Amino acid sequence: MQSCFYAISCLLALFTTSAILGQTSKPMLISDATSGTSRADPTASPAPSPAGKDGKQETQTVVHSVVQVNAEEQQTAPNRNLQEPFHATAAEIQSSAGTYGDFSRYLQLFPGVVFNSDESDDVLVRGGNPIENLYLLDGFEVPNINHIAIGATTGGLVSMIDTASIDKIDFQTGGYDASYEERLSSVITIHTRELQTRQPHTEMDFGFVGAGGLREIPIMGNGSLLLAAHRSLLNLFTNNIGLNGVPIYTNTLVRGQWGPTEADSIMLDSLGGVDSIDITPEARDGDETNTIDTQYHGWRVTNGVRWRHVYSPRAFGTFTLSDSEQEQNIQQQDQLFNNVIPPGSTIATIPLTPVYSELTHDGTTNARYDGYLVLRPNLTLLVGASTHLNRIAYDVAQPNGEQSPLSSDPARSDATSFTPHFWTGDTGSYAQITYAPNRWTLSLGGRIQTFAFGGNTTATPRLSAAYAISTHMGIHASLGEYAQLAPFLDLTSFPQNRFLKPIRDRQIIAGMDLYRWNHGDIGIEAYQKNYTDYPVSTEYPSLSLANIVDTLGQEFIWIPMTSRGKGLTRGVELFGQMHLGSRLFTQANVAFARSLFSGLDNVLRPGNFDYPFVLNAAGSYHLNQRYEIDGRYEYTSGRPYTPFLLQASAMQNRPIYDLDQINALRGPVYSRLDFQVGRTFFLGPHRLVVYGGAENTFDRQNLLGYAWLPRYGARGKCDRNPSDCVSAQYQLGRFPNFGARYFF
Repeated sequence: MQSCFYAISCLLALFTTSAILGQTSKPMLISDATSGTSRADPTASPAPSPAGKDGKQETQTVVHSVVQVNAEEQQTAPNRNLQEPFHATAAEIQSSAGTYGDFSRYLQLFPGVVFNSDESDDVLVRGGNPIENLYLLDGFEVPNINHIAIGATTGGLVSMIDTASIDKIDFQTGGYDASYEERLSSVITIHTRELQTRQPHTEMDFGFVGAGGLREIPIMGNGSLLLAAHRSLLNLFTNNIGLNGVPIYTNTLVRGQWGPTEADSIMLDSLGGVDSIDITPEARDGDETNTIDTQYHGWRVTNGVRWRHVYSPRAFGTFTLSDSEQEQNIQQQDQLFNNVIPPGSTIATIPLTPVYSELTHDGTTNARYDGYLVLRPNLTLLVGASTHLNRIAYDVAQPNGEQSPLSSDPARSDATSFTPHFWTGDTGSYAQITYAPNRWTLSLGGRIQTFAFGGNTTATPRLSAAYAISTHMGIHASLGEYAQLAPFLDLTSFPQNRFLKPIRDRQIIAGMDLYRWNHGDIGIEAYQKNYTDYPVSTEYPSLSLANIVDTLGQEFIWIPMTSRGKGLTRGVELFGQMHLGSRLFTQANVAFARSLFSGLDNVLRPGNFDYPFVLNAAGSYHLNQRYEIDGRYEYTSGRPYTPFLLQASAMQNRPIYDLDQINALRGPVYSRLDFQVGRTFFLGPHRLVVYGGAENTFDRQNLLGYAWLPRYGARGKCDRNPSDCVSAQYQLGRFPNFGARYFF
């Protein structure tokens, strides 16, 4: 099956090379229907308008202006003066400290976003779960865009997309309109770079996380082709980066553009990646918290084609067809099964007992059509429909069950297997109308979504309004509802989980642009998200999908659930950024927020991503054309965690959590400073950039969580004082970052 889908990917790349020969569409007389305003003709005389969140000056003209019709604009152009997305360019991401040039880690700098751990690039938005993010690559939906990713998440270890391949990223943390597929927390749109001149361009890079390169070439007229690839290198130097293993991954990206006529444009994308990691805890290390050997192998690929046709100066439509496939193969063995050392064996020679096996394959084919119509100079309409065909093929088994960390019962339970193999679908349709009289911008829309799995239908309205007080100040507000199914892994793990309803989320957002000028902006935004029909455990009344304990590398936990949970997240965010010419760029934000969820007992408890206070600050300073200094500082409230039942854990030598204190305790604050210095060498028409720095410069110990020491317990070292078998686990200490980029 894997070879089949990679063959499809290769054929698409070949077709892109051979068939996408033509020119990109020329400027057309058409307004940007997604925004209710137009993008200006360079020859026009635009009036000034407030700068966007990227600090760049926008323009505002009459509606019938000349625009470049780009395929990806469909999903990203914001409504004027409404909740504009945050922006990040490839140059800002590549030079940023503390991110390894990974755009997902860069997104963690924005207000309302927190992280899971230093080793993960999860994007957790306003208290939401990682499953609640929608990723779009040039408008094509990508289920998971990261390497070393497991099911039921959109996070991973590192992005599959080399940042050099990116032009910019638009990041919406709420209030997005009905044209997007249903997600509860955010929309992240990645735009790949476009050829700036009609000359081929090549970049190569080498860094701590890998090496790769890209090639841009013009093809027949104004067409272009982008080819990129990247591979990890850490396995060449070490077999352990602190995870008891080292990841190995490779990714490729192919994007082609073609304009066969002045009214048509075609885009094709192909993104693929393979990855693996073998985790082998040291059997002779008494301080080792994990006794589970894990072998992980995965791959994922997304192929898509988009056709945009301009019907008239007032209308155009876009047809999108894409297919995504992803597969994970996970095998686990227990080094210390039942805490027994067989006669004649030592702790280092105990035979391994298989305890978990997973081979999961998810496939999704997506077809959608979007229409854009300018009804009047200040009135635009968006309509569209989409359908997903989901193909599920899972083989999951826990042959011996497990001694659940959620229960003090010493018997092994949940010895289960589930092997769902089926096809199912969902359909969606939407309409969104935007009216922009004078200083006002009003938008009303809604989406109807049907889910064949479970037989559910949802209707989710959206309403937003904004008022431009002046060229420097404005206010906005929105009210919207969103709905999303739980991951299929959770839906199929127990028969009763098949009846889980779509999770619903009502968002209320209000904000103000305190001041916007040519070089930056300062703003404030408050929000409240009310979750209903949230999946919660039927066995443990205090447990919710939002606060299920992190078992820190132990066996996977599957629980029967019902849709009777609730959640409430609310907060206020103050943010700003400033560009001073080409020398200085700074951004900073501070957020006060709470994220609370209830189980069957209806008691609101902190979710796993409840951080009441978050502060981010980052900056870049160019001393001259050759030297650049970058820094980043992050400060957050401590992580919430669930303590152990110490006596019961000591008696059975295994972690048993106190479910009466779900996330009731909180660790010390997280504080981290990163820096990076870059040096540019000009080699004739070419450039070489060499950079180096350090993550967590002061080597601060930031708490990750607490873990049980099973090898201590096996030796009877915690019988008198059970707390001796509890070990604090920390985030990454001081860690290097270095590399080079070559442009030619």
